Amino acid sequence: EVVGRGVVQDVHTSDLWVWEGVDGRDYAVTGTWGARGEALFWDVTDPANIVAVDTVTVDARTVNDVKVSEDGRTCIISREGASNRKNGIVILDCTDPTEVSIVTEYTENLTGGVHNLFIYEDHVYALSNGRRYDIINIEDRSAPYRVASFELDTPGHSIHDVWVDDGIAYSSNWDDGVVMVDVGNGIRGGSPSNPVQIGSYTYPSGWNHAAFPYENEETGTSYVIAGDEAFPYGLSVDETPTIAAGWLHFIDVTDVDRPKEVARYQIPEAGSHNFWVDGDTLYVAYYNAGLRVVDISGELMGNLYEQGREMAWFLPFDPEGRIPNAPMTWGPQPHKGHIFFSDWNSGLWAVKLAPAEGQPTP
Repeated sequence: EVVGRGVVQDVHTSDLWVWEGVDGRDYAVTGTWGARGEALFWDVTDPANIVAVDTVTVDARTVNDVKVSEDGRTCIISREGASNRKNGIVILDCTDPTEVSIVTEYTENLTGGVHNLFIYEDHVYALSNGRRYDIINIEDRSAPYRVASFELDTPGHSIHDVWVDDGIAYSSNWDDGVVMVDVGNGIRGGSPSNPVQIGSYTYPSGWNHAAFPYENEETGTSYVIAGDEAFPYGLSVDETPTIAAGWLHFIDVTDVDRPKEVARYQIPEAGSHNFWVDGDTLYVAYYNAGLRVVDISGELMGNLYEQGREMAWFLPFDPEGRIPNAPMTWGPQPHKGHIFFSDWNSGLWAVKLAPAEGQPTP
């Protein structure tokens, strides 16, 4: 059920990040796509009363990705389409999200555009022109510097996303699939300044767009969930709804030298985008199929959608959206009992799981 909204109807909304601020209140930041280079900051302490508290505008058409450091003091946004072609990343001080300020920008070798980024232990992993990711030290956020890069050597290689967890960087490399790199875990002796590839997994479609690690404590199985992105009928920017394609691939990486795909989550006539795992619950922004909540406990085999593992779903219709009544859910994040998600056509949403009919309230 819907709890609250941060309405954005004049431009497309991109990614989001939700965090507890230094002051103990809860905040969110959302990016914008193909618009005015804005990052929007929201107070979401009361999800039923989401309040816009600040806007940062940079030289860009798209602020595609937004991330906040674990201590809640640093926000980093990506830039694409800068007028001077100096894209790169912009480092913000968000200690007070109602008074966000620009600390500096970093554009060295990132001028081709940064589509996605990740912050992990005083380093930023920033995609460079869809070819590689650069690892940038931000211990002194006013003086960032690159310590290493990771790039495949396969013909025509490209990259879309990177996520770092427990010292392992999981990059999504389209035709080259998911690539796992030791950047501090120790499994291959890697570090941020010496990234070492662990392994990879490819699949025939070549649509690999996002990845998220998942440890199933019940079965002792380690997975990488690899998400597709595809627009077989094109991406509609201005008028009509978009029908996306693709699904989530569950890859067993318990033996990192022999990864194998064991399950999928596939909704007919729709396509996946970003997702998040919390415990044994998977939250999926499934573009035109809206927000989906899936039980991924126990052994995973076959198509989880057909097995009835879906716990809940929600379609964010907005008759006054950027494209009216066209759900296009971008990314979810659970936070303190609520599920926040961004929708490309209607902005920021906060929902919560309600009991099924005939069941008691949790």
